[in-house]
Amino acid sequence: MKYFKRIILVSLVTILYLTRLPAQNHDHEHGHDHSELRNEIGIGGGALYSPDHETWGGGFHLHYFRALGLHGKWALGGGLELARIDGNHFTLGAGAKYQPIERLEIGLIPGITFFKHDDDESSDTHGHDDSGYRSRFSVHVEAVYDLLHFGKFHLGPAVDYSWSKDDAHFMLGVHAAYCF
Repeated sequence: MKYFKRIILVSLVTILYLTRLPAQNHDHEHGHDHSELRNEIGIGGGALYSPDHETWGGGFHLHYFRALGLHGKWALGGGLELARIDGNHFTLGAGAKYQPIERLEIGLIPGITFFKHDDDESSDTHGHDDSGYRSRFSVHVEAVYDLLHFGKFHLGPAVDYSWSKDDAHFMLGVHAAYCF
């Protein structure tokens, strides 16, 4: 539990620090107004930590979002997350993201997580299928700060939290996206 508190504290301090950075890249001066680009394809990766199992691993996610209108702060989309921590699993989901301030985006993607199960797990077959996977409802929350912009690309730190009945983990990593 002490690691969980440290990860939360470091994540909050990082996000607060990044939102206070002075704007050093003025996209409007270079003719790139990201608010007029409604579609985003993004990837992210980083280190995962599971407070329940006190283990580390790695993760990767891919998503697509489309803004609800020109200059919109809300977008809808979906994504895929792959995680290697205390076993492998992947998640498919659909949800929304919101931009409360310039460059900061917060996403919420509920979905279904598929866990590879071992034969010696409980005999409960609820949620199991013949492929060796069991499925559970899950929720993925992500905060991304677009620190750097390069034309239609942006790059920055990301903090994720993923929860399901069988697993919960944090990811501290990097997010990159292409807007069009």
